[in-house]
Parts: sequence; C-alpha cells; structure tokens
Amino acid sequence: MKKLLFLLFISFVAKAQTIQGTLINSETKEPIPYATIKNGELKKSVLSKSDGKFVFNEDLKDDSLLEIEAWGFENKKITISDLKKNNILELVESVELLPEMIIPPANAKISYKNYGRTNEGSGLMKAQAQTYHKDDYDKGTEFGIIVSNKGLSQLESFHIHLSENQAKKLILKLQFYEVKNGKPSKKINHEEVFLSITNNDNGWLVLDLTEKNIFIDSDISKFAFTLKLVDADFDSESASLLFNTGATVSNQLILKFSEYENWTKIPFSIPMYIKAKVYK
Repeated sequence: MKKLLFLLFISFVAKAQTIQGTLINSETKEPIPYATIKNGELKKSVLSKSDGKFVFNEDLKDDSLLEIEAWGFENKKITISDLKKNNILELVESVELLPEMIIPPANAKISYKNYGRTNEGSGLMKAQAQTYHKDDYDKGTEFGIIVSNKGLSQLESFHIHLSENQAKKLILKLQFYEVKNGKPSKKINHEEVFLSITNNDNGWLVLDLTEKNIFIDSDISKFAFTLKLVDADFDSESASLLFNTGATVSNQLILKFSEYENWTKIPFSIPMYIKAKVYK
C-alpha cells in the first residue's frame, strides 16, 4: 500500500511540473514582454509576461521543441532539455524585421477614409467579442474585422467603442494582416501598438497612430486589424468585453481562440474602425 501511494505521489509530481523561462534582449539584457512561445507538437502557445517570464503547464518531453517569436527579434527554437539547463533565453535583435519606410508620392491626391464601423450603436443589443479566463488568457485569443483597402493608406488612429470591460485590466496588442481567401494571413510588419483598458473604461477609446508610420500598400486589396490579449488582471475567474452589436454582411467580426486555431467569422459587427489618410 505504501509503495502504491509513493508511486501515485511521484506520478502527481511529474504531471504538476511546469516549464519556465525568461526572455531577455541579448544586447541590453532587458526583459522581452508579450513574445509568443509555441509548441507545434501539442499545438499550444503562451505569452511572456511584462517581466519576460513564461510558463508552460504541459507535459512536454525533453526533445520537444519550443518556437519563440517576438517583434523586432530573430525567431528562436529550443528543446525542453536545453531550456532546463539554462532558462534565461537571449533573443537577438533583427534589422530585417523593422518596418519598411514608405514615402507617399509628392503629387498624390489625399483623401480620408474610415475603415470599419463608426456607428456606436443604440445599445439595444450587446454581445461579448471574447471571454477571457484567468488560467489561460495567454493562449493567443484575438478578435477584429476585415475591410477593403482604398489605396495607399497611412493609418492615423484606431477607434473602438466599449460597453463594458469586466476585467480589472486588459492589455491588447493591435495587429494588422493581409487577407487571403477571406481570412487574415500574413502579418503586416509595424511597430508594436498596445491598448490598455481598465474596468472604468467605456465609450470610445482611441489610439493615436500618427507617429507609428503604419502603411497599408495599395497592392493589398483587403486587410484585417485585430486586438490580441497579451496581459490581464482579473477580479474573478473569467471576464468579457461587451460591445453594442448589430447584424451585418460587411465588417463582420472575426475571432481566433488560440494561436493554433483557425479564424471564425461571426455575422455581426462591433463599433471598431481605423481612420486613415489615403494617397492616390
């Protein structure tokens, strides 16, 4: 009986083990926050926290491979066995990943365009775009919309109307994608942009993008812009973002519940748009 209990204890400890690491800049030694750490074998992913630390609560073998992606840094791959030997991982800055400088034509005609839904809605119908859970919010949940591009577009500001945030605090990363076969595909490279939301925030929230130098090339017929949760503080086990919604066939909401899941289209819209300067 004692031997059986001992074996059960050993089994429990093995399953309870976690894989931990810390990401730092190889030059400055500063932590790298909100990087994506993926394991293709289990199709699981987590994000590094604001201090660069990450935790994988999965039963991974020593030869399992982790892939690390962080904006402005070269991708890195490491086995679990190597991570156990040294869990301080240095990432090398990559010049190739810096955004391309685009200079609009001097003689171009300039117009202004709002991409997305600018109407905040009546508030008669509300829905949650995402529900976040305290124990797995860092798995790569993301939501946004797809819009048609009207020319070489310089993005000036991001706008979103929020009815309610049930979490104490959320930090979301604004991302842009090219669209292929009706779904987001290749990421459009740009400087990182973050939206911080507290439970006191509602109504229109605005991010100024004028200093970010983000362009959507005229060759891109459609693009998507999304918000990806990268950090959170909860008062309860789960929390949702609530929006005034409306049924629509355009600017439909798109969702992805983890880094490895496919995008899903939902036939309603939320008040969310990009203000842009368009050159033709």
